[in-house]
Amino acid sequence: MNILGYADKFSVMQNESVEFKVSCQNIKKYNAALLKIVQGDINDKGPGYKEIKLKDNLGGPFNARYQKIPIGSYGIIRNKKIFHKLKNLSLSVFIFPTLLKRGRKQVILSRKNNNGFELFINNEDKIQFNINDYNIKLKKKIFEKNWYFITAKYNSKNGSVYISEELVFKQNENNVINVNKKIIKKNIDFTNNDCNFFIAANSNNGQIKNFYNGKIDSLKIYDKETKLDLIKKASKTFAEWDFSKFISSDKIFDKGINKLHGKLINHPARAVTGYNWNEKNQDWKINSTNYSSIHFHEDDLSDCNWNTDFKFKIPSKMKSGIYAVKLFNRNDEFYIPFCVKPKKKSRKNKILFLMPTASYLAYANNRIGIDVPETELVCGRLIEMNKQDIYLQEHPELGLSFYDLHKDGSPVFYSSKKRPIINFQPKSVGKLGGIGSNVWQFNADTHITGWLDNFGYDFDVITDSDLQTEGLEIIRDYSVIITGTHPEYYSLKMIEAVEKYKNKGGRLMYLGGNGFYWRISYDNKSTDIIECRKSEGGIRTFETKPGESYTSTTGEYSGLWRRNGIPPNKLTGIGMVSQGFDVSSPYYRTNASYNEKVKFIFNGVKEKIIGNFGLSGGGASGLEIDSVNKDLGSPDNILILASSKKHTDVYMMTPEDMLDPAPGMGGTEAEIIKSDMVFFKTLNNGAVFSVGSIAWAGSMAWNNYKNNVSKITKNVLDGFLKKTKFK
Repeated sequence: MNILGYADKFSVMQNESVEFKVSCQNIKKYNAALLKIVQGDINDKGPGYKEIKLKDNLGGPFNARYQKIPIGSYGIIRNKKIFHKLKNLSLSVFIFPTLLKRGRKQVILSRKNNNGFELFINNEDKIQFNINDYNIKLKKKIFEKNWYFITAKYNSKNGSVYISEELVFKQNENNVINVNKKIIKKNIDFTNNDCNFFIAANSNNGQIKNFYNGKIDSLKIYDKETKLDLIKKASKTFAEWDFSKFISSDKIFDKGINKLHGKLINHPARAVTGYNWNEKNQDWKINSTNYSSIHFHEDDLSDCNWNTDFKFKIPSKMKSGIYAVKLFNRNDEFYIPFCVKPKKKSRKNKILFLMPTASYLAYANNRIGIDVPETELVCGRLIEMNKQDIYLQEHPELGLSFYDLHKDGSPVFYSSKKRPIINFQPKSVGKLGGIGSNVWQFNADTHITGWLDNFGYDFDVITDSDLQTEGLEIIRDYSVIITGTHPEYYSLKMIEAVEKYKNKGGRLMYLGGNGFYWRISYDNKSTDIIECRKSEGGIRTFETKPGESYTSTTGEYSGLWRRNGIPPNKLTGIGMVSQGFDVSSPYYRTNASYNEKVKFIFNGVKEKIIGNFGLSGGGASGLEIDSVNKDLGSPDNILILASSKKHTDVYMMTPEDMLDPAPGMGGTEAEIIKSDMVFFKTLNNGAVFSVGSIAWAGSMAWNNYKNNVSKITKNVLDGFLKKTKFK
C-alpha cells in the first residue's frame, strides 16, 4: 500500500470543489481517475464489481510525495516572551499516568531546546526535572492509574533545585511525599530561547515527541521559589491552566496573571474526571471543577493536516450519487469515496439514499480481526487476514475506531474523517460480513445502491453529516428515504429529523440491522469528528469509567439510544436483539403478510420462505438483527410480515436484554433472537418498512437481483413512491 489519501469532505454539491490529500512511499508518480461507484463487492457469486470511469480530467500524473501523520495529542502555548521574565521557578501539577513500564521518556511539560526546563517520567518510570543541562530525579518509581501531586523548583539565588511527589490517596491513609533536593548552579538562564511551551509532549528539532499517556490536572507555574504548603494555596500564579474551562473546545485556558492561553492538538479526551472528582457528580456541566483534567494519548489523531495535492470542481450537471477518486500506479491503488449531494433547487428525484457515514467513522481503520480475540468466536470460523489488516497493524498512526482501545487500555471517544480510512473503499473485504462476500458498512451498502442502479431508479445521496448540518430541511421533499445496511451511530439532530420526516408523510425503508443504536455527538465546530461514550448496556469493546458518560463535545449523555429514551423501536418499529457473524437464516412469512393492507408488498411472491440464500452468510437474516418489542416503543399498528428462525448459537442475546445471564440465551434456544420484517403506517399517510437485518441487502444482490428478497424490496419501493393512501 504505497498510496494513501483522503478528501476534505465526505459530500459536496455541484459547482463546489473537493480537495484530495495524498501521501506516497516507494513511488515517484501516480495517476488519479474519477469514478462512479455502483457495486463494490468483488465476490464472484454476486452481481460483479462495477465502477464507471468518468471523462473528467483530474490533472495527473502527479508527483508522489510522503506526508507524515502527526499522531499523538498534546497541548501547546505558542512562544510568549513573558517566559523570559522567569528568574526563579516553581511548578506543580497533578498527574495520573496510564502507560508505564515501557522504558521510554514521557513528557509532562516542556519549554526547552538548548536550554529551558522540562518535567517528565524518565525511562525508569521515575519523575525527573531538567533545567538546562542539569537534572534531578526521584528514587522511587511511580505506578499506573494513581494520582500524584508533583512539584519542581529552582532557586537562582542559592542554586538549589528541588523535586517532590505526593501520592494522592482518597482513603484515610497518610499521604507519602518523596523528595529530592540538591545544589546545582546559581543564576542559571533557563529562559533564553524562543521555543513553545508543551504539555504532554516536547519538541525535538521540530518533531513532536515523547508523548505522555494519562491525565494531567491543575498545572501551575510560579515565578519564584515557593514553599510546598504555599503552592497549594497561592492565589497569584505566573500561569495556571484550568482544564475545567472550555471543555467543549480545543482551548487551554490560563487563569493566571499572564493569560497564557493555548490549544490542544489531536483531540485528547476531555470531560474526564480529575483528581478531586467524587461519585456525587456524574455530569461535568453541573460542576466542571471536578473535571479539571485532560487525558492525553500517544495514539490520538484528529487531523493528519496534509497539504492538498489536487482538487476537483464538481460539474454543474453531475448527478447526485456515490463517487470516488482512484489513486493508482502500475501496482498500487487507493480509493477515496465521496458523495455528490443535490442542490435544493435541482432536486428532482423522489428517492434518497442516506449514506451512514457516522457509522463508517465509528468503524474506521478498526483492528477487529487481529486485536479482538473473540472475533473468530463470534464469526464461528478462522478469520482471513489481508494486506489491509497487516498494513493497519504495522501503521498505528492511521488512528483508531470505536472498536479499538488506546495503548493504555482506555476507550476511544473520538473518530475523525481527516485521515486515510483503509476500510472505506470499494473492494474492501471485512471480518464481520458473514460467510460469502464478507462485506461491511460501505461495501455492504453498495449492494443497495447497485440494486437501485440495476432497476433503473434515479436517486439522490446525502451523508449523515449533511443530515446533522441541515436536519429535516435536506430530506423533507423526498417521497422515500432508504437507509444503509447498518446505520448504527446517530445524533439527536439526525434522529429528530428522520422522525419528523416520517410523521410528515414520508416513507422510510430501513434496509439494515442494528440501526439507531448508539448516541453520538458531533464536534461543535464541524462534522469532521464524532464522539461516542459507551456507557450503560450495549455490545461494546469498553465501557466508560464512572463520571465520564457525558460527551465533551456537546455535554450530552452518550451510550445507547435505548438508555436515552429513544429506542430504535420508536423510529423503525424494531430494535437490536442479537448478533452473529457465521451464517445467516431465512425469514418465514406470518399470517399478517397475507393481510390486504400489505398485499402490495408480496405481489408476485408465492414463497413462504424468504431469503434462504444470500451473499452475506447465505441468508437474508443475519450478522446483526432487530425485532419488535412493544415495551420499547414498537407501535401498536405494526404488522410483523415475516420472522427469521434457526439462528446458530453464535448468535447471543444483547447485554441490555439479557439482564440475568443464564443458559438458553443462544440462537437455537432464545425466542427473542430473530429478525422481524415489519410494516406500519405513520401520520399523514407516511409509512415504515423495516427488515431488521444487515444481511438483507446481500440477499437483494443474489442471483443478479432476481430473487424474492429483491422482489419484496422493489414492491415496497414502488408502493411507497405512489401517492395512494395505505389501507
